[in-house]
Amino acid sequence: MAGDDDASSRKDALTSSSSAKDRLDQVSSHIAPETQKRRRRRRSADSDLPADYSDILGQIAALRKLAASPDPNNRGYVRQKQAGKLWVRERVEQLLDPGTFQEVGSVSGTVKWRQLEGGKEEPEEFVPSNNVQGFGKLRGRKIVFTADDFSIRAGHADGALMDKTIYMEKLAIALQLPIIKLVDGSSGAAQ
Repeated sequence: MAGDDDASSRKDALTSSSSAKDRLDQVSSHIAPETQKRRRRRRSADSDLPADYSDILGQIAALRKLAASPDPNNRGYVRQKQAGKLWVRERVEQLLDPGTFQEVGSVSGTVKWRQLEGGKEEPEEFVPSNNVQGFGKLRGRKIVFTADDFSIRAGHADGALMDKTIYMEKLAIALQLPIIKLVDGSSGAAQ
């Protein structure tokens, strides 16, 4: 009887292995053989974008340039100059030690985009935030500063300006730096 059990188990093993082999062959026949040629993927619109973000960095550079250049046709800028006042960035440059001005949030504002071919776009018009903020040195000491830009909405403290200012104040506290505010707005009260 022991011999019958051995023969029966061998037969079961052969049957199960051959049925497993048959199943494997069946599955393999449905899989395409490997070829040397690889299929090319269709290029998506996203693949047209540069991998180094130069398109976005170019847009940021354009916005910074627009923010740093006064619009001589802007009524607020004209009134500021006619009143004998300096433009906000001129005041900041005169206040701080030369070459130490580092702006925070230089591209915050409202942008009007021009659509280009290929789904790309570039800034056509930019109204920066009416408050210039950042770091600099005053007589060699590092400071945090905020300066209202009266030429944009009369320096009115609205929109996201409050959040931006609070962020800079908290940053000054965290970094233990003095903060200087150049207030030249049409709303609010300095206390």
